[in-house]
Amino acid sequence: MFERICSYKMPDKSFGYVHSKDTPPRQQDFILHNHSEYEILIFLKGNAEFIVEGNVYELSPMDIIITRPDEMHYILLTNSKVYERIVFHIDASFFENVEYKKYLEIFLNRKSGEGNLIKKETAKSAEVFDTIVRLENYMREEEKDNSLVIRCVMTELLHQLNNMKFSDGRVQNQTVKNVINYINEHLGEDLSLDLLANEFFVSKHHLCRSFKICTGFTVNRYITYRRIMLTKELHRNGKSLSEASSEAGFSDYSNFYRAYVKETGYSPTAGMGGTNMKSMLDKI
Repeated sequence: MFERICSYKMPDKSFGYVHSKDTPPRQQDFILHNHSEYEILIFLKGNAEFIVEGNVYELSPMDIIITRPDEMHYILLTNSKVYERIVFHIDASFFENVEYKKYLEIFLNRKSGEGNLIKKETAKSAEVFDTIVRLENYMREEEKDNSLVIRCVMTELLHQLNNMKFSDGRVQNQTVKNVINYINEHLGEDLSLDLLANEFFVSKHHLCRSFKICTGFTVNRYITYRRIMLTKELHRNGKSLSEASSEAGFSDYSNFYRAYVKETGYSPTAGMGGTNMKSMLDKI
């Protein structure tokens, strides 16, 4: 059963907040995905690991995970009767004010999949959870327009997080991690299974099996998803869909169109303005 304990969306849509719980959680609801926004996840209850770009973070209640839009991730639930969490999705527009740009450091100033975790002990010592409790209390006062104070407390939270020490996870499978890094760096080039298998001295069968176990995606679907993400980013930065899809590695626009519809369920022209692709329907 899914329970939404508290949710809030800033009037200008610069960030959203969801405090929710699944009892019991179903792993099929939590697949590999990404968001168009920056994400802060506060893990409250359950038994779980967080997998991001081939790295694994073992979670304890009150640990905090951050991800940026280009980081593919999912939560792996292990023998969990309940999964409770708080999730912030912060749009890039929140950081457009020159005063807020410095708070992007925790998201951008690190390698993909590394430095995603703040341990609960670190967060407690900085009184982060007191800030989050105040924030949710303001959000619950629905009869009041608390948007200004909510933005101020959200800024305080980002300030606290930017002054903390982040931890790295362990590598789930070094070969898969290397393949993920290679794919992300060569999206506009040939990424056939034959090429990847030769590049990393493994059989295609072993590569496909290991990749699916670690990510839940086939190699080809991961590549397609990544290329769609890159197309969307290039289109947002001013390129036409045809130019963006070609630069992202699709052989032609019709190939991109078919892949986009298959992955998202709607056409590129209808979907590019959305916050997520198919993953927006998945829970966090």
